[in-house]
Amino acid sequence: MTTAPSRRSLRALDALAFFAPDIQGGVGPFLVVFMAGTLAWDPQRIGSVMFVSALVGLAVQAPAGALIDSVRRKPRWIAGAVALIALCLVAMAQWPLYGTILAGQSLIGAAGTLVAPALAATSLGMVGRAGLDARIGRNAAITAAGTVLWALGTGWVGHAFGPRAMFFYAVAMALPTIAAALLIRDRDVDPRLARGADAPSEDAAPGTVRWHDRRLVVLLACAFLFHLANAAMLTLVAQKVGSRTGAAATLWLSAGVIVTQLVTIPIAMAVGRWAPRLARKPVFLVGFAVLPVRGLLYLLADSPAALLALQVLDGIGAGIFGVMLTLMIGDLTRGSGHFNFALGLGAACVGLGAALSNLLAGSIAHAAGYGSAFVVLAAIAAAALALFALAMPETRGRDARTAHAPAALTTAAP
Repeated sequence: MTTAPSRRSLRALDALAFFAPDIQGGVGPFLVVFMAGTLAWDPQRIGSVMFVSALVGLAVQAPAGALIDSVRRKPRWIAGAVALIALCLVAMAQWPLYGTILAGQSLIGAAGTLVAPALAATSLGMVGRAGLDARIGRNAAITAAGTVLWALGTGWVGHAFGPRAMFFYAVAMALPTIAAALLIRDRDVDPRLARGADAPSEDAAPGTVRWHDRRLVVLLACAFLFHLANAAMLTLVAQKVGSRTGAAATLWLSAGVIVTQLVTIPIAMAVGRWAPRLARKPVFLVGFAVLPVRGLLYLLADSPAALLALQVLDGIGAGIFGVMLTLMIGDLTRGSGHFNFALGLGAACVGLGAALSNLLAGSIAHAAGYGSAFVVLAAIAAAALALFALAMPETRGRDARTAHAPAALTTAAP
């Protein structure tokens, strides 16, 4: 692509980053509330639905990335995935039987895996290598803002109009998501660049054209450990707050989620802005270093306000991690044509770590208390930090550190 992308496509990409990551999970954690409250299902039934759907999502992450690598018109695939999710939501709301919800949530988990790699691929194909840093940071910030609106909107609709209304609110949000995907012009997305098949630059580190090398394995292991430590922390905080605040626990939990996202917005924007001038590893080290500190500080906080104030650190870590993982995978797969496949592997490692995190932390908290659980999670976070610091090399070439975002980010063709 020799010309800057059109303003229409850039704005549509912003809208896609705002809406798509929220709709990709259907109604998310609110589904548990619907199954437990409205349908009065027992924990075993609820657990089987969530387990099977999570397993399906993990199994198709890497194949979904490989699919996005191989297809053209990647935004159209986002539109198709979101349309399938919307149909599943309608079916689940209208016929809330066990089989319908199990199949619907599993299809949502599978379709949702296409969204993140397709969004990253579209971003790369639209703005190019030099503009990817700022674009991924912008995407992360916009996504965090969308998550705040999504949480507030879904919670209010469910409270005001009943649990089934949450499904139709999600369907309504699917419509602008599909529209945004269809508004991106095909000519504004370079299909070869979008799958990372561009030739590596002269200043790139040796071997970056191979997607299956030791550096990628180390990076994915670090991502797994990071989320093995991170995912259960908010769950433990919610349980600890719930034991102290009773009926107000839901409000405190919502506040914690919103605080995290509000902090993520400026952090992601700042990382995206400064990433073109800095090496990758030192920036990412900050994100890894925040996590063990956060885990240990939870031991000293007893009031709900103090516990949730520490979610500021979660926002810092999330803002850095979300941007830098994508950028480092982009560095390592440059020229390979496997950018989205590697992103899918990364998403699978993140998802597996998050799933095991809640299982591990819940078992430890039940047997030895919240304090022991936080100590174990902090230790895992410290192991992730040590592994990244000692075994992960810098992925960025020297000359690229001084590169600036291209005109495509600030000026656009009509």
